[in-house]
Amino acid sequence: MSPRYDVAIIGGGHNGLVAAFHLARAGLKTVVCERREIVGGCCVTEEFAPGYRASTGAYVLSMLRESLWGEMRLRERGIEVDPAGPSLHLFADGTRLELPEETPGAQRAIAELSQADAEAFPAFEEDLARLAGLVTPLIETTPPDPHPRRPGDFGALLKLGGMAAGKRDLINEALFLFSTSATQFLDERFESEYVKAAIGWHAINDSISGPSTPGTAYILLHDHAAEDPDGGARAWGFVKGGMGRLTEAMADAAREAGAEIRTGAAVREILVQDGRAAGLELADGSVIRAGRVVSNADPKTTFLGLVDEGELPPGFVASVRAYRCQGTSMKINLAVDRLPMATGLQGDPAGGEVQPYHRGIMEVNQPLAEMDAAQAEARAGRPAEDPHVEMCIPTVHDPSLAPSGHHVLTIDVNSQPYELAEGSWDGIRDEVADRAIAKLEGYFPGLTGSIVHRQVLSPLDLERLLGIAGGHALHGDMGFDQLFTLRPVRGYSDYRTPVEGLYLCGAGTHPGGGVTGANGINCAREVVRDRRPGPIGRLVNR
Repeated sequence: MSPRYDVAIIGGGHNGLVAAFHLARAGLKTVVCERREIVGGCCVTEEFAPGYRASTGAYVLSMLRESLWGEMRLRERGIEVDPAGPSLHLFADGTRLELPEETPGAQRAIAELSQADAEAFPAFEEDLARLAGLVTPLIETTPPDPHPRRPGDFGALLKLGGMAAGKRDLINEALFLFSTSATQFLDERFESEYVKAAIGWHAINDSISGPSTPGTAYILLHDHAAEDPDGGARAWGFVKGGMGRLTEAMADAAREAGAEIRTGAAVREILVQDGRAAGLELADGSVIRAGRVVSNADPKTTFLGLVDEGELPPGFVASVRAYRCQGTSMKINLAVDRLPMATGLQGDPAGGEVQPYHRGIMEVNQPLAEMDAAQAEARAGRPAEDPHVEMCIPTVHDPSLAPSGHHVLTIDVNSQPYELAEGSWDGIRDEVADRAIAKLEGYFPGLTGSIVHRQVLSPLDLERLLGIAGGHALHGDMGFDQLFTLRPVRGYSDYRTPVEGLYLCGAGTHPGGGVTGANGINCAREVVRDRRPGPIGRLVNR
């Protein structure tokens, strides 16, 4: 019996939708099976209390590939991005650092803490930009296998060699960045612990590692490498209507290209016949026959949950089990009846007027050494007592997300491990959330009294709701040993898997997490190439 579909895609997250769009546009009969009743995966916007909507997973847009704006006609479909304001960093000793996006403004703010750091900041930004120039061309490139398994791998290796030609000094700096810690990288450039913390806190985001762990410096480069090279709102901002509006638009584009999208279609098993993917069995027992299967699920969910282990090489299974994919963030969405006002800054605390920092990300921050201590608690299975906390206010950018005069606060609490040494997340969830809100109260007096409703999502809840193993939003740590040719595991970085006709397109593939769409673009390209007859076609089009 011939398959009903050319390609069946597991999961309607943004990468799955991007892959569906490209595959359908290439003429392949494509179906997307999404387990929830809404598309979006980790890019969804949902009502968490009557009249209040929040982006449950990703809540800011900063890295979506420029090509997708045109190809999927996202602007024409009504997608607007409101530029983010400055980031505000609040420290326990009363120090405040408000960092605008533009370098001159950031310099002026840093100079209030350290003139030397202010003078060093432009060179730091320029160095990251130069390194990003080396990495950016790789984002929409399929990582080559150092041990070529197919003719196309030789072409990819030659392409990579050509890109590196004449850039020996830059490559040396990049290797240092990839292998060193965020702490060491910043210690070489800045003196102020506040400045280093304001820049370096990203190193612990969605990771169990501390900023002094080798390999964490790369995270400083990640946003630079993946953003719109021309800057602007598309590089960094809030989607009007929430992140779910973006994936709704992507789903519309995929349908127009010819893809079928099914919601409420949870996948129970990837069917394999004679070593080749043959389709999907859904939770309701129905079967979808397809010549190829693309999984937008994370590697652990795909290979340890949907594929019979007997169909996979034992060494591959061992590598997937060892793949680091433990989330460390608690998400809290608050419905409040007034804006929170930070202490120690200009503005009338009782006035409720929007301040510049309300438009950006607010960080209750700490020195890097204290972040190390908090992450050590998490590695020991204990929710950190004094974690880094991040907050943003999407309703400042789009008031329609809440009733008139009210707001939504989205809070991310770091150093909260998925795996607990004692107890359960269902048992301690509210206690940990209360502690985080009490901490914010010390910087935003009156916050607790303004809360009308709240939603608390532990790493376990994020796993349950969004279907991501370990509650890890990036489908796995972004350490150097889990990037490029090593993501998700050695020998399988080209979106293909040990099962012929089974591919990965999610954040557990190159270039990793973030709302880039590059994973879906790259995977779809490889699926199309594999349908072209003969090795010469794959080599030429690599």
